[in-house]
Amino acid sequence: MRDVLFSIGGINVYAYGTAVAVALLLGVIWVGRMTTQKKIVDFDHLLDLALPIVIWAIIGARLLYVLLELPIYLQDPISILYLPDGGLSFYGAVIGGFLAGYRHCKKSDLPLWRIADQVALYLPIGYAIARIGCLLHGCCYGVPTDLPWAMRCAAGDDLLRHPTQIYAIIASLFIFAVLWLYRKRPYFNGFLFWLYVELYVLTRFVIEIFRDSQILAFGWLRTTQVACLFIALAVLFYLRWAMKNRTEKVSNAPVHLDS
Repeated sequence: MRDVLFSIGGINVYAYGTAVAVALLLGVIWVGRMTTQKKIVDFDHLLDLALPIVIWAIIGARLLYVLLELPIYLQDPISILYLPDGGLSFYGAVIGGFLAGYRHCKKSDLPLWRIADQVALYLPIGYAIARIGCLLHGCCYGVPTDLPWAMRCAAGDDLLRHPTQIYAIIASLFIFAVLWLYRKRPYFNGFLFWLYVELYVLTRFVIEIFRDSQILAFGWLRTTQVACLFIALAVLFYLRWAMKNRTEKVSNAPVHLDS
């Protein structure tokens, strides 16, 4: 593992934080390029939208992680601010980012779901980049195994474990491939976003089987897996309802905004 990539003037640059920063930067560039090409929204308005999304995604990711690990952080509350040490919840990032995006789009009269579809196309790529940071940092590791591809991590022992970070990267690339196939034929505005959520929670459910340091909720099910099941069922019902009851075609008209 290589948690510290390099140092500048005695300041360490960490793999995890760098990976998250790169993912966010590339996301803004990717989504900005796609929304501009499709004339959904111009780049200046997208930057105005991206700022609150990024801020609240990070806040949401940290808050949910802290809540899940609350007993640890109650012993040392100041450690809540130690973001370079890792500790972000992807669920919290999506919730925080989505709520910020929803508020801004409604306030500025931007096409929320058309933008969300473009964001969804990039999310699996950004998630894969962030998981590279997890791999280098040594967090989000798996249970011990003797499989040929087992790896050591930062679990505080020398055991070989499932490289669940790599499993997550592979799953994200699979999700990206599926979304890319549907990008030109979505059933309704917002379809790609909700399809991403559905595929993510399903693959996350499987990966959690091999992850360590998770709290059991019901029998062998972990808390994250229970959340995955609820979200998967809710999104599935919504997708079926939306596909049957959509009353308008997918909008491809450009959006004109006053500067």
